[in-house]
Amino acid sequence: METPADNGKAGAADPADVAEALVDWLRGELNDGTISASDNFLDVGGYSLLFSKLNRFLGATYGVALDIRTTYTEPLDAAVTKMQPAQKR
Repeated sequence: METPADNGKAGAADPADVAEALVDWLRGELNDGTISASDNFLDVGGYSLLFSKLNRFLGATYGVALDIRTTYTEPLDAAVTKMQPAQKR
């Protein structure tokens, strides 16, 4: 299956897909099945290194990155609505 990161259309990712993948990824990383898109990243146990790992995952999978300020201060679903194309390294 081709993802937006594969097809060269950075930022073309469906926000609903990104939000679902983000929540699933955080649940696994934090071993907490109760995390939802309406939760705040820091409130569920997020920290700076985890944010970096999350953005690497989202960049590799969907070609997008989250803004740190939005991710730290707003619910996860709000952070996804403000995602940007990931920078290529």
